[in-house]
Amino acid sequence: MRLTSDDRIRKNIAHEAAKLVAREGLDDFLLAKKKAAQQLNVNNKRLLPSNSEVEVALIEYQSLFHSEEQQQTVLEYRKIAYKTMQMLAEFKPLLVGSVLSGTANESSEIIIHVFSDSPEIISLYLENNNIPISLCERRLKTENKNHAYFTALKFIAGNINIVLLVLPHTLQRNAPIDPITQHRMKRATINVCKKAN
Repeated sequence: MRLTSDDRIRKNIAHEAAKLVAREGLDDFLLAKKKAAQQLNVNNKRLLPSNSEVEVALIEYQSLFHSEEQQQTVLEYRKIAYKTMQMLAEFKPLLVGSVLSGTANESSEIIIHVFSDSPEIISLYLENNNIPISLCERRLKTENKNHAYFTALKFIAGNINIVLLVLPHTLQRNAPIDPITQHRMKRATINVCKKAN
């Protein structure tokens, strides 16, 4: 099937955005797409690729240029995610994001959903285990497609940022919407992560 000129432009932007994500560690796909379009002198916003197209281009780019090194990074991050999830087992941790999808690079965060109706319980648990944290909020799209803000607890393991998103128990079975695919987020339990190690 022949690509139209619009399709070729969209594909070029996706590949350029993927390079920016891989090389510069950008985790904001929209920003990467806008930068890529600007570099390619494309001003028409309707020619921006979808996040899924950028993710496909990122996987292609990483397999071509960073295969072994990137696989090592993902493996290392998954091991740290597994240890973190073991420590937080009582909060039913679920791994999400680039570490799960296999697109993580050295500037990626490990993102884990934990469940409690009181974020203070988890922050106190971490403090009692001598883990210094910083508090922030992350915006997610929930099941009714509305955006909501949730407490995020951040800490560092070695030189890797770990983000615990504290979600209410009601979101344990209903995953939020993935900003890349616009479908429910893929999440993995500690048992799945154990098999990946």
